[in-house]
Amino acid sequence: MADDPELVANTIEGETSFHEAVNAVLDRIDLKEVVVAGLKVKIAEFGDRLAATEKAIEFDRAAIEQALIAAEQEKIALPTATVFLSKRKPSLVVENEADIPSEFFVAPEPPAPRLDKKALTEAISGGRQIPGATLSNGTVSLSVRRK
Repeated sequence: MADDPELVANTIEGETSFHEAVNAVLDRIDLKEVVVAGLKVKIAEFGDRLAATEKAIEFDRAAIEQALIAAEQEKIALPTATVFLSKRKPSLVVENEADIPSEFFVAPEPPAPRLDKKALTEAISGGRQIPGATLSNGTVSLSVRRK
């Protein structure tokens, strides 16, 4: 009997609802695949909405920062938060990496040596003139402390 696959299939189907059970599971899989497809679309939509909201937050923060600068106010205490301008250190600006002396490159790593930005920044901060690199003027940034 085990040698005849058709007979085995007919016996299983006659004794159980095997085909119906498999069909029911396939139907559930179909429904779940539809849900997965729909969720993927919603996730993409929410990703777009998230990016737009984050950009709007950046715009609002920049507006507050510019308002504080224009009003010549460094700090404002409000009932729900304190907003203030933080001064940022000047940052490294690499104008032409080829002009920077080799002493500011870390030991060769494949495929090429890597610029040691920390050492370069420290040297320029210490008053040393390094060709190919300078420091920015530094910036201000809005900080918000919530109460």
